[in-house]
Amino acid sequence: MKHNLTEKIKNALIKVLNLDSNKNIISTTRLKEDLGLDSMSSLTFLMALEESIIGFIVDPETLESNHLETLDTITEYVLLQLKEAKDVYY
Repeated sequence: MKHNLTEKIKNALIKVLNLDSNKNIISTTRLKEDLGLDSMSSLTFLMALEESIIGFIVDPETLESNHLETLDTITEYVLLQLKEAKDVYY
């Protein structure tokens, strides 16, 4: 599941930031420094994740700036939100 999720997150980054589809984005890639994610594109990116990942909803109460540091940190945040949503619904 994590691999598929990571691919969806990469695709959202590529789309929102208009990156080359061959861009090498790895777990330690820094979203702001390496890819140019800023405050406006962060909002667009998070909305794109909500649209492309079934069950994922950004919770403003739990989202922190460190969640948007690297591909790995945003992936872990999404996984946590999905787990919490599953726990609530089941």
